[in-house]
Amino acid sequence: MTLYDDMMEGVIDVHCHIDFEFSAKERKREPEFLWIPKADAMGMRGVVLKSHWWPTANVVPYIAATTPSKVEIWSSVVLNATAGGPSPCIVEACAELGGKMVFLPTWSARNDVQHKGFSHRIQTYYKSHATLENPNYYFLDDKGKLIPRGHEIIEACKSHDLTLGMGHVSWQESLAFIAAARDLGYSHRLVINHAQAHMINMPVDAQKQAADLGAFVESCWNALAPGRLDPAQLVAQFRAVGLHQIVASTDYFRPYSPNPGELFRMYLGMLHEGGLSKGEVNQVAAINPARLMGLA
Repeated sequence: MTLYDDMMEGVIDVHCHIDFEFSAKERKREPEFLWIPKADAMGMRGVVLKSHWWPTANVVPYIAATTPSKVEIWSSVVLNATAGGPSPCIVEACAELGGKMVFLPTWSARNDVQHKGFSHRIQTYYKSHATLENPNYYFLDDKGKLIPRGHEIIEACKSHDLTLGMGHVSWQESLAFIAAARDLGYSHRLVINHAQAHMINMPVDAQKQAADLGAFVESCWNALAPGRLDPAQLVAQFRAVGLHQIVASTDYFRPYSPNPGELFRMYLGMLHEGGLSKGEVNQVAAINPARLMGLA
């Protein structure tokens, strides 16, 4: 085994898109029953399977039952319009069906629409999407404070012991969620998803503020995609924020990418070459994700 193989031991990917997500015609990636055994052989500990469209709780038990692997597979729900929107009822259903993680709206978020994020690309999958009324969910009142529904989501996640990801809401909304969760003693189970993504673009000082409040800041492999940050720049951000609150993940769903395990290995190798020690790689890829998910 090489150094980079060793880095995969015990890692958890808290942001991995399921293969069967967009449509039957768009299944161009390696399905879970093929790549998860490979990830098991690499030493991966667990993965959260996510879909922008539907809760993954109804398929994850069958993937787990039919895939020989020690990798823990957790389901999740994104609070988009197709799943029922940001409702405590949806959070409760996720928990009752065995889910471990809830994401705030992605393509249904106002911030995503304004920044032409994933909502802008949906039309490449569904031609009729242009006629769908997007709810443009937004969670701040006219004074910049978190609205009651936001508090209800946090309280529901806490009561059901679920992890809450910020999805594609603005970083200002994320800070409001984190501050409210801190008051409930639950900010350690919140994570700002892909903080470097163009629709989030969270300033480093705001990332540090979130970390100081107890939340985690996620950085996905595509932050290092060609034309974006180089590894040393991203590692410098990590250090400015504080490595104890950084979570590395794949945000995997592109058909041209290696499978999630291989992609994670590549990403961790790039972070190591950017200046993280082996122990620091383990911190952001194994220890911190386990803390975020409420695991020992």
